[in-house]
Amino acid sequence: MSYARAPSSDFWIIGYGNPQRRDDGIGPYIVKRLQPLLGHRSDVHLRVLHQLEPDVIDTLKNAHTILFVDATVRTLAEGRHWVGIQPELKALPFLIHHVTPSFILGLLQCLYHRHPAAWMVSVEGNDFSFGIGLSSGVQKRAEHVIGEIAEFVLTEVSEKDRITRINLKKQIAINK
Repeated sequence: MSYARAPSSDFWIIGYGNPQRRDDGIGPYIVKRLQPLLGHRSDVHLRVLHQLEPDVIDTLKNAHTILFVDATVRTLAEGRHWVGIQPELKALPFLIHHVTPSFILGLLQCLYHRHPAAWMVSVEGNDFSFGIGLSSGVQKRAEHVIGEIAEFVLTEVSEKDRITRINLKKQIAINK
């Protein structure tokens, strides 16, 4: 059976993690910072989650493109890593906390016959202890990733307008 790309133009950005565990909150931080840059667009949807859970598939069933944003404990060459992800249902998560973006895509494919384009944006974290706020090095990485994601979204979505690009570049320049 072939799974075609969804005809929808909806673009979803899901940032997940625990903001009470310092750098683990990078996904929610990035999505909240994208709100003033992209939140006015009717074709872009931003969502903050504490963790990925299977019920999010109902929200994503019409998505054309999904970015998942999360912290990682792995050391990354540039402090961040983008990778395309594919649906997978081979292994069911033992605990709900271990639901992966690939598993979410697998559920979308299995239940809704949808196969949106999807990327995992991982940002290297340094401090996962209890506390609020990102560590300074991670905050710098986050600001860089915010710019990358905003540019990626504006390149990918079908409706592009010159004014949004100009305002975005001004906002990114202010944040540097």
